[in-house]
Amino acid sequence: MGGRGSNSNMQTRMPAVSHTPQPIAPQMNQPITQQPPTDQNTPVQPAAVTNLSQMTDAQLAQLARQAQTIDMPNALNDVVDQTQRFVFAAGINELPTVLDDAAFKQYMIDNGIPQSQVLTRSVDPVTYKNNDGTAVRLSANDVIDMMKYSKLNYIGGKVGGQAYGAGTYFDQTGGRSTGYGNTTATAVLNPATARVIDDRTLMSKAKAFSKSHPQFTRAVGAFSTSFRNNNMSIYALAMGYNVIKDHYGGYHNVIDRSALVYKQSNS
Repeated sequence: MGGRGSNSNMQTRMPAVSHTPQPIAPQMNQPITQQPPTDQNTPVQPAAVTNLSQMTDAQLAQLARQAQTIDMPNALNDVVDQTQRFVFAAGINELPTVLDDAAFKQYMIDNGIPQSQVLTRSVDPVTYKNNDGTAVRLSANDVIDMMKYSKLNYIGGKVGGQAYGAGTYFDQTGGRSTGYGNTTATAVLNPATARVIDDRTLMSKAKAFSKSHPQFTRAVGAFSTSFRNNNMSIYALAMGYNVIKDHYGGYHNVIDRSALVYKQSNS
């Protein structure tokens, strides 16, 4: 689920949720301890982004250092990416909301969301290889199911570029296909959980944040907008934001999928 509508590089399909994972709240003065992570043993920290924004400089730095060495499930570890590791260590695995078509339409009405603010992500079928070399063929609907129902929050943009940080990219098309694939997922931002910042404001705030959080900055590096493996999303999360949009307002990089409300059917 990479940048600008590209498919992810996930090696195995993550199954739909069949149980409620037990929350794991990292204690910032102690190492993170957990069983070897799998899609059946998923660390979930409720209100994780809010918790991050309330951490001290030392706590954020410790979490960032732990994220660099934490064991990762194979499904998330297809490409070494510091944002994926940070998201996993912080427990940002809460699910998005999925509504049937009628309820989705009513949700927009109830929350005053105009059609022009509808986000879409278009995908195509894709084939991945497992570590043992066996091939896994995913339909476009399989890829979208991972976005909606997977137990783990897969962070995209690892190969396709990170223009606005690592995450799952949507385009504000009003509901039309983005043109990047033949099957389209439709969503809107959840006003209760989406914390949105544009890329220019993020860059400005990151400068001040770096000065007030020197230990965190040393742990993750200076704020970087490099094309590959930048740390924009990590800075955004540390400051309490979970969606980065371009300053024109079109592309939206969703780092925390709980910020989304999906329409159940695809187009």
